[in-house]
Parts: sequence; C-alpha cells; structure tokens
Amino acid sequence: MRAEVAQAVVRPLADMDELAAAADVLASIWGTADGQYPLAPETLRALSHAGNYVAGAWLGEELVAVSAGFIGLHDGKPHLHSHISGVARAHQGTHIGFDLKQHQREWALAHGIDVIEWTFDPLVRRNAYFNLTKLGAVVVEFEPDFYGDMQDEINAGDHTDRAVARWLLNGPARPPVDSAGAPAILRPNDDGTPVADGSSAPVLRAWIPEDHAAMRESDPAVATAWRLAVRDTFGAAIRGGYVATAMTRDGWYTLVKETS
Repeated sequence: MRAEVAQAVVRPLADMDELAAAADVLASIWGTADGQYPLAPETLRALSHAGNYVAGAWLGEELVAVSAGFIGLHDGKPHLHSHISGVARAHQGTHIGFDLKQHQREWALAHGIDVIEWTFDPLVRRNAYFNLTKLGAVVVEFEPDFYGDMQDEINAGDHTDRAVARWLLNGPARPPVDSAGAPAILRPNDDGTPVADGSSAPVLRAWIPEDHAAMRESDPAVATAWRLAVRDTFGAAIRGGYVATAMTRDGWYTLVKETS
C-alpha cells in the first residue's frame, strides 16, 4: 500500500535498520538528548511485529517522515491511536504530512478500522488547522498535562496539555458552521495577553496565538498565561460537551455544543 504525492513515497516499515532510522528521525524532530528517543527502535519493532501501524515517507533514499500508532478500544470498538507522527524539520511545510496521514487512513480502512485518534497541543495553530480544517477531524477531549513533564526541545518547561482529535474515516463530513457572530470565550488583549469570557451559546469561538513556541522564548510569562487560559476556556468547553470543528488561518477555533 503506497501513497505518492510530490515525489514522497509512504510505506510500512519493518526492517530493523529502517526502524532505527525512523527512531533517529523522530529524535531529530523532537530534539531529544543523545541516545534518547520519542520512540526507541525496539519499541517501533514491537509495534510493527504486533501488527500495528508503523510507516515512513521517503524522498528518494532519504527517510523524511515517520508515523506510528497502535490499536485502541473505546467501549469495545477498535480505533487506531496515532501515537506519533513527524516530518523532518527540513521538509516541514510541504505536503508530506498530508501524504502520511492519507496512507494511515488507507491502512486503517484496509484493517477494518474507521476511526483514527491522536493527541496534539491545542496551542499549536498550524497543527490545529491541519487536523481540523484540512483533514476534517474534530477535538472531542481535552487532557491537562497528559504526558506529565517532558524533556525534549519541543515540550521541556511547558505543561503538556493535549487535545484529542477524532477522525471519522467513513460517513458524511460535518457541515460547515458559521461562527462569525459567535461569542469569543478567548481572545487577545491589545497587549497580547489573553482575555477569557464565559458563554453557553451553542457555537463559540476561541483564539490562539500564531506561534506559542516562539512566545515561550520571547515572553514566558505571557506564554504561560495563554496556556492556562486555553485550559480554562477551550479545555473547559470541550469537557463541558463542546467539540472543536474548525480552525481558521488567523487562529480562531470553532466550538459546537453536541446534542444527544
């Protein structure tokens, strides 16, 4: 099974040399200490051998992206939990991440699985746009400090709050929601600090900064304020029965109250 777009070839990985290379790619993306990995080669080997999803994207002879996941259960129904996916830093901003996700979708459907879930940092705008608007997933859960303290370059010194994205692979797409006039439960003040408001309207909006990672370097106090504000507004809304269905290019989440 292959997906080929913009010269990227995506295929499963099983050979130990390839899995070791995959672990190195992930370590370079996350910026882990020497000899440490987000997923070690032997763990990737075990996942692959047990029939789970481990795949890589290649440009010629270069492995430039990796994704790994495992089968999970909700109420006895299987789904693919996409644990980690990353594109080498030199190739980010291309179509390779989309290629990888489409290959993952094909793999899941071929194995009788029609739901993929994964976690992501709700303060990373580009990932929110990719997950919700480009792929059509929705945020169904919010977990504060999901992974506890992490020491890689991306996460060190920050809370590991995570949104849980759910991607339904079959069935009709959600109709778009007009949120232009919806109340904003989170917005920026003139000085760049967060302003939080409460609302129980059926449709809400919440704004996040363009580059929270850069903000952590330039103004850690404001970055922390945004982290906690997202937890107290966006996170509270998700836990209160809303789902996030879209993200705009300029940073606005759309949240819709689910009805039973």
